[in-house]
Amino acid sequence: MFDYTIDAKDYVAVIDIGSNSVRLVVFSGLQRVPDVIFNEKILAGLGASIGEGGKMDRGSMDTAISTLKRYKSLCDQMHVQDIRTIATAAVRDAKNGPKFVERIEKECGLDIRVIDGCEEARLGGLGVLSGEPTATGIAGDLGGGSLDLARMKDGSVFETISLPIGPLRLMSRFGRDRSKTKKFLRETFSTIPWLSDCEGENLYMVGGAWRNIMKLMMREKSNPLPILHGFYSSRGEITAYCRRISKLVAGDVPFGGSLPSRRREVLPTAALILMELLSAMRAKRGVTSSYGLREGLLFDSLDDASRKIDPFLFRCRVLADERCRFAQHAQVIYDWSRPLFQRKSHDPELRDRMHHAICLLGDIAWRGHPDFRAEKAVESILHGHFVGVSHRDRAYVAVALNQAYGAPVDVPHLAPMLPLLKIDDIMEARMMGAALRLAQRLSGGTVAVLEVSRLSMTKNSLYLGVPPEFRDIANDVVRRRLRQVAQLIGRKAKIEILTP
Repeated sequence: MFDYTIDAKDYVAVIDIGSNSVRLVVFSGLQRVPDVIFNEKILAGLGASIGEGGKMDRGSMDTAISTLKRYKSLCDQMHVQDIRTIATAAVRDAKNGPKFVERIEKECGLDIRVIDGCEEARLGGLGVLSGEPTATGIAGDLGGGSLDLARMKDGSVFETISLPIGPLRLMSRFGRDRSKTKKFLRETFSTIPWLSDCEGENLYMVGGAWRNIMKLMMREKSNPLPILHGFYSSRGEITAYCRRISKLVAGDVPFGGSLPSRRREVLPTAALILMELLSAMRAKRGVTSSYGLREGLLFDSLDDASRKIDPFLFRCRVLADERCRFAQHAQVIYDWSRPLFQRKSHDPELRDRMHHAICLLGDIAWRGHPDFRAEKAVESILHGHFVGVSHRDRAYVAVALNQAYGAPVDVPHLAPMLPLLKIDDIMEARMMGAALRLAQRLSGGTVAVLEVSRLSMTKNSLYLGVPPEFRDIANDVVRRRLRQVAQLIGRKAKIEILTP
């Protein structure tokens, strides 16, 4: 499971010409979870005037052209050979879109792919699946000029539609008339027959406006982990929040002052769209995705084997190879500690993933100062650039790594995360961390002892079995760490000398 090959490849740049922003993202290459080398956006507002006159205005196009020249220059300086330039709703719908494309190609030296709405929705759905392979429901990508919907199930996208209802377009058409906007949205959503088939599934929210809404909601809730990807809330809670935001003047949105003015202006209308879509599909919850169209474009270029790799464990393996002394021992430690898992789990596959991740990241902070290694390890998982993992899962791994470095569970760098977990999960994660700590002390960083020793459990006891020739390696330090594991699972610790 850990035999992932990570090859260095040439950078890939994606230039995304959208209705509100023009963005450049340079990725480290075509791999399962590429690193972001460079990321910049300019709010050009190309779609702001389309709803009223059908054309992009001159000032917005000039801003976009200037930005694209900069992006092309940056790519040249980075020696990026693979530049993928895509244009979406504003360019494809504007009457002057074709002339604008000609101008870009002539003045900026970029080859542009103007993608249609269904393709944009498909790529957005693939982007969500890239970051969350088990996503079931609808990926909704809200741009300034359009809303792209893709239905996802079993790792595939099988229904798509693009709707001309981005906030810039609706504001151009209806202004601040909330009643007319709401009526139009309900009429539009009622024409999509498969929306109602998604009752009880999730809406995966993509796009700057919706991400900003969720970011502000997290601030109002004082969410313990300020990471957008994987943050979710119930339909009722999001709807109540959006209803309040949709009735406000943009300048009065709580915490809205932290956003650029152009981003802030679309929040009330974007909130209204989100509220009505959640209602139309009778969603269970809304889930924030930091992956979308650009990531989907790269994901679509991967072979089938690469697409099936677990994105969370992929990143754990990358970090282990970069930072851990004994990354190659992760599988041995995983196999050695498996007998500890006798408690039934509602999701054994998820627990198995967390177990693998903990084994991979168990040595991630060894270079840190001894007094701060636990804090460093916890920070790496809580704030690291991971996808395919929820806030709860991050907290679970953090508890285990904190325990592996011998820190108490109520330390300030971890305690605020504990409410994300149930008490049984906290105890199980601590047990995993204690088992990792035992394995590292027993083995001294080698695999020989782990391969010939074993853990086993009865109803009352936890046994560490060692061969006679390794009798002396189970010293007092090992015995103390074995007792710590046993205490966390309610057993007595015993050393067992294995017979040949």
